[in-house]
Amino acid sequence: MTSTRTSPPDRPDRSGHAAGAGGEGRAGREDRLSLAAIVCMCHIGVTEEERRERQRIEVDLELYADLEDAGRTGDLGKAIDYRQVCDAARGLLESGSFHLIEAAAREVAGLVLARFPARRVVVRVRKFVLPKVGHVEVQLERGHDA
Repeated sequence: MTSTRTSPPDRPDRSGHAAGAGGEGRAGREDRLSLAAIVCMCHIGVTEEERRERQRIEVDLELYADLEDAGRTGDLGKAIDYRQVCDAARGLLESGSFHLIEAAAREVAGLVLARFPARRVVVRVRKFVLPKVGHVEVQLERGHDA
């Protein structure tokens, strides 16, 4: 006797699709690609003096997208190339000048959404400037309008 394992209709199977749903469950899928502590040397600060020398900042990115095809096929062409994401974010930050970490985070979010197939992005930017404080951090979340 052979048995076929199925998930209840309201629970996803191992692929993340609702049982018997075919591709129906994919529309709302939000898999996550995360890049942590991207180090950049950036002209950033409110005063000209502060912006004169490059300062070390760190950036975390979380890209939310449907990664099922990349995972299923192993095809880089169906994936978000995280090296390209990292290089693009670092290139933007290191070639620009920003007064606030909020502005830097906003620009990175816009770049990621414009160049990569993510529906939503979370950007965290850390700056190491205050004495006796590990870091100052801002987090922004942006997405494509539905």
